[in-house]
Amino acid sequence: MTPVYLQRGALHCALGGDLASAGRALSAGQRPSGRAFVLHEVQEPRTYLNVPASAESLDQRLDRLLGETLGAGPGALGDCLLIVASTALDIVELEGLAAERGEFRPSDSTSLDRMAEELRSRWGFADAYTLNTACTSAANGVLYGARQLANGPFKRVVVLAFETPSAVAMQGFGALNLLSPSGHYRPFHPERDGLVLGETYAAALLSLQPGDAPLARLLGGFSACDTSSLTTTREDGSHIDWVMQKALASAQRSAAEIALVKLHGTATQANDHAESNGMLRLYGQQMPALCVLKPWLGHTLGACGLSETLLLMQALQQGPLPGLDYAAEASLPLGTQPIALADDALVLANFFGFGGNNASLILQGCPAGGAQ
Repeated sequence: MTPVYLQRGALHCALGGDLASAGRALSAGQRPSGRAFVLHEVQEPRTYLNVPASAESLDQRLDRLLGETLGAGPGALGDCLLIVASTALDIVELEGLAAERGEFRPSDSTSLDRMAEELRSRWGFADAYTLNTACTSAANGVLYGARQLANGPFKRVVVLAFETPSAVAMQGFGALNLLSPSGHYRPFHPERDGLVLGETYAAALLSLQPGDAPLARLLGGFSACDTSSLTTTREDGSHIDWVMQKALASAQRSAAEIALVKLHGTATQANDHAESNGMLRLYGQQMPALCVLKPWLGHTLGACGLSETLLLMQALQQGPLPGLDYAAEASLPLGTQPIALADDALVLANFFGFGGNNASLILQGCPAGGAQ
């Protein structure tokens, strides 16, 4: 794979209203408290991690996000592709219309394609693509953007990913008994009780050139769908192991060169079990440093491939990653102590989702404030 740089990034999430503040909060081990909502079927509270309060509309927030990502004076965007990745689609918009009218009308339905086209037209992007592949949506957006830069007519690619607070998502995950009753998000803990959803808006500018202060260099990656089940991947970890190995091969690196693995870690029984087995297949008992980010962000669904990647690489430029207070009891060797890496360390980032969509990215850190 032809390496590409994540030149710039922007993130609005539960940890902060911008990428730098979110990175500092993560480094300091600060966790968002979230807000409670009622799960209708059982009339019990569950937790949702919202971004800092704002009166912005979705269009206004996405425009601000793009402005932060492109920076001052981005010039004409006729050489730049926009890729929009999300599982939210237009659900929030439709929920608002249904509440206003007291009913849902099929004719109200819009699409992610329409939203992407409106952004393309408003900003002047050369073209706009959309992706919705469950939890791998944004990771696939990054991989597809890298492929377009290597083989296509575009000189720049912006990947934009978001997940908005949606009653459909909250109640749907609750009905599947996947939301944590305790609100304690503990991937790979033997007494984990499910996930906590999180709101996020993320964007990254990709280019073959590093720019002034790149966040990371994408060396390779791989994505595939495990068709053995309609909902999950194989719990023996074989498909996850295969995806990680293919990602390493695309980057021409070995598992032994990886300094840190960012685990997907949803804290659901099947997903954690499959990922644990995949890691054991790839590494045995001698694993590199491991980290999880969902306890700080929540599960940001289709946006996690970008929100977690940006947060991770930003935090690593600012200092060590925090340890986990429950690491000693985890089923994988998570660390209790802060994790510090060399500037150019290699990171394997995993995103394994609903329907057996599995993706891994191979990233290399860049020194803070300068290119490699």
